[in-house]
Amino acid sequence: MQNLDLNPIRKQVLKDIFFSPKSAFDLYFNQSLLGQRDLFLLYVALAVVGALTKFLGNTLQMIAGIAISGDEETPFTLWQSVLSVFIFYFVLFFLFRIIDSFRMYHEFRDKTEDWDGPPPHVFQISFLPMMASSVFWILPNPFPLFFLSVGFLYSLQLAYLYLSIQNSWTSKDFFFFLLKAMLFFLFLLSIPMFLYHIIRTVLN
Repeated sequence: MQNLDLNPIRKQVLKDIFFSPKSAFDLYFNQSLLGQRDLFLLYVALAVVGALTKFLGNTLQMIAGIAISGDEETPFTLWQSVLSVFIFYFVLFFLFRIIDSFRMYHEFRDKTEDWDGPPPHVFQISFLPMMASSVFWILPNPFPLFFLSVGFLYSLQLAYLYLSIQNSWTSKDFFFFLLKAMLFFLFLLSIPMFLYHIIRTVLN
């Protein structure tokens, strides 16, 4: 039953996050049928869009290169960076999921037992515009990176606006949370590096 006509609702969330961000959050949190699975499907769909547009972009660049130089050998290949683009956008889902989990732990720590708790998936919803930048991989560099950066800044602003309204976060609270999140990821990255150095030392 959960699969019953949820695609229009998912598309509406994606549309509203650009034109009416508050409506996108309200729709997601007030719609009992929507959940983590639907965000995952949106992220996967946008990752696939990124791979397809990168493939089309490579095709257009090859055609343009052949037309301009008259040489059928060009520095571009059809599959250049296609898989990398897909993996990049796919991994972003898990990255923002970890950030949301860290945020919820961060907000839960000093609260009373009868507190309802923070809203989940805020960063995963906020960063849908950054994910939507996948459509611009049809353009030559550096345009995709420019739109990716714009999407990142816009998404960061959305996360701050929602948390400032819903959870009364100040800009200082948001800034220090981002610093804590960065330290948390640096700690996670340090674990495999630490293990690698131990193994390397033992083997040597």
